[in-house]
Amino acid sequence: MNQFEQYPFLNPTTLAMLIKSTAANPALLTDLFHSFIDDSEELLRELDKSSEERDFDSFYTAIHTLKGLCGTIGCSRMFEVLKIMDGLNKDKDFENSNSYLVKLKTVFAETSNAINTEVFIPVEQNKNEDS
Repeated sequence: MNQFEQYPFLNPTTLAMLIKSTAANPALLTDLFHSFIDDSEELLRELDKSSEERDFDSFYTAIHTLKGLCGTIGCSRMFEVLKIMDGLNKDKDFENSNSYLVKLKTVFAETSNAINTEVFIPVEQNKNEDS
């Protein structure tokens, strides 16, 4: 087991809270997660660019921003990868932080898949059942 597999892609407690708080408007939950995916993709592109250009300030900012998004929405496994990267950035160890970028992209793809199966599909099923 790798060091991140102990963390769920989506924190069940946070997901339950988000579902409960958007129960009156399920489309809001879908919008929230779509926005998360879009923002994450943009930040991952920023990480690629800043890594290539060795722009450590932008790299640090993108990591820190993405970590906050993951914590807020309950994307636990991504959050843990980003927490390590953020700590390395704070120690000015950008080379080691950058080495986690491939892992971060993999975890993001897996997290997106979890969102599709655990959030979007149930929301779509509920829409169909209500019809």
